[in-house]
Amino acid sequence: MGTQTDPLQLIADVRLEELVAQLRAEARPLDRGAVEAMAREWGRQARDRLACGETGEARTCSRRALALHRLLAHGPEPDRMVAEVELPEGYQGKIVLVLFKGGGFEGTVCLRSGDGWHREIFNNARAELHDLGFPSTEAYPLGGAYAGFDDNGRIVIWGTSDEFGSCDKALAAKMIGQAYPGRRVVVED
Repeated sequence: MGTQTDPLQLIADVRLEELVAQLRAEARPLDRGAVEAMAREWGRQARDRLACGETGEARTCSRRALALHRLLAHGPEPDRMVAEVELPEGYQGKIVLVLFKGGGFEGTVCLRSGDGWHREIFNNARAELHDLGFPSTEAYPLGGAYAGFDDNGRIVIWGTSDEFGSCDKALAAKMIGQAYPGRRVVVED
């Protein structure tokens, strides 16, 4: 058997794909206290960077903290280490459904939003996984649309992506509904 890298070092180096593979291969438990401390530190960095107006860096640190919290809650399951839906409260704009495969992902569909073009949102989703240390994970666009919170408290999905075509809006509505329980999600075309 080959040499194993210290799991905490893999986390510190943001090499989560290697960590997941190692944890699946051996029955050695993680040092929960140390992992929780690393997650808290990334959370602190996220708040500090957000306070300085560095929203991109804040989002990166926040995603890393979330991945560690979910690792502790669910074990080495990459599908559960990333947020299924990233759609901020009050959002009005483009969304893309993205399929993640490989690097420990079994075929996970996530919904991502952003202020740029659909292509930029997709590229950011791909970069998100690489930043979390999943370099073997491939991302595939499954179409786009628009989503927005309206004055009636609903979340409305409509339209299409010129580049990727229309996403499965029923699936997008289901995913958003799970992220915002109690909110009415409607598809309007």
